[in-house]
Amino acid sequence: MDVPVGAQEYAEQGKALLLQGQARNAAVAFAHAVKIDPNLVAGHLGLAQANLALGSYGLVHMACRRVQELELSGPDADMAQALILVLDRRYDRAVEALEKVTAVEPDRAYAHALRGYCLKRLGKDYEAALAEAKAARLAGNVDFAELFPKVEKAETPPERERPQPAAVPQDTVDKYREPSWQPPSQVRRQVAQIRFATRNATLVTTSLIIINVVVFLIGGLMAGDLLNPLQAAANGHNGFLYIWGIQDRPDVFQGYQYWRIITAMFLHESWLHIGVNMFSLYFVGRLAEQVYGHWRFLLIYLVTGIFGGILVLFLSDIPVLGASGAIFGVFGALGVFFWYNRHAFGSAMLSQWVFWLVLNLAFTFGFGDISVSGHIGGLSMGLLLGLLLMPGFWTPIRVRLRRGQTGDAILFALKPIAVLVAIGAALILLAYFLGGGR
Repeated sequence: MDVPVGAQEYAEQGKALLLQGQARNAAVAFAHAVKIDPNLVAGHLGLAQANLALGSYGLVHMACRRVQELELSGPDADMAQALILVLDRRYDRAVEALEKVTAVEPDRAYAHALRGYCLKRLGKDYEAALAEAKAARLAGNVDFAELFPKVEKAETPPERERPQPAAVPQDTVDKYREPSWQPPSQVRRQVAQIRFATRNATLVTTSLIIINVVVFLIGGLMAGDLLNPLQAAANGHNGFLYIWGIQDRPDVFQGYQYWRIITAMFLHESWLHIGVNMFSLYFVGRLAEQVYGHWRFLLIYLVTGIFGGILVLFLSDIPVLGASGAIFGVFGALGVFFWYNRHAFGSAMLSQWVFWLVLNLAFTFGFGDISVSGHIGGLSMGLLLGLLLMPGFWTPIRVRLRRGQTGDAILFALKPIAVLVAIGAALILLAYFLGGGR
């Protein structure tokens, strides 16, 4: 269906005015567009975006519903749904809808900016920064924060206090006349407040550090030496935790004591050993937890530590203990994140990661009392898990599958996975040939 002459021009003018921060004038332009062509999706969607900036949430809801009537599926329908979800403060669902939009139209700056706004509300600051950086690159010097609801607004102001776009034709407003949007329930507001209060809290990292320190202190108290409990246990003192917790190949394979693969991750030889490891976990873990989220970070930590322990069983015959394999895994996951988002962060973060990687590998292979297999096993698995658990990695794949592009989706997923599997295999071979049985 042809768009009447003039309607599209008004819609384009409204988009430009909106990005310039002139929400009222943009609303007027979009209103003229839908007056000329009542079926122009871009006009109704523009009205919703302009009125979101003006705080006229009732009009936003009405315009979005009109968009969904005109376009049952597609990026504009997903954008309208995202705006409605933002009004309902269902930010997690809004992010999902916006990811569908950006997967189809990756150059849509407003979608990236709104996604960043929603991610901030969910406490995912690093993902939000990526989305905002993408929007800034696409749109230039645009203050998108002025286009979205203020954070401190807890409830929708009364209808009479809402600012209305200047000179919006009354017939346009009347056409959208529907029940006004209602603010979220008290329970939902409390959940949102809790999420906002803990948005930067690295609970898992802190908990892991506390667990490791407590276990070390218990072992030291039992052995009668808080500085070097393993040495004290070897000299005949009470070393119950170390006797039954250290990973040793005969005990695991012949004694079927498989729990040692996990318990060894929480035992340390001396104050220097645990000090270095917890210091590293504090800095690496806090960043990784904010990037991947609490549960995915915990999964990376545990799986990489276990895989490092399993690799030790096959490549080394010496007893091992310590959290360094898991920490190497978290470090590897961070490296994949920096590589995958190198266009947003620039090369500086990735270059720093490579520097610390080379330095740590030099220490790993250079000192005879370090478990090469444990470190390399954790690192190689961390690289792979860092990709598989990457926020947003599977979204374009799901979009391709829904569109019937199965081959393209499989290729999109397998290429980076194959590269990281090859890198991990190369690192394991390096540990086998140069690790000296460690």
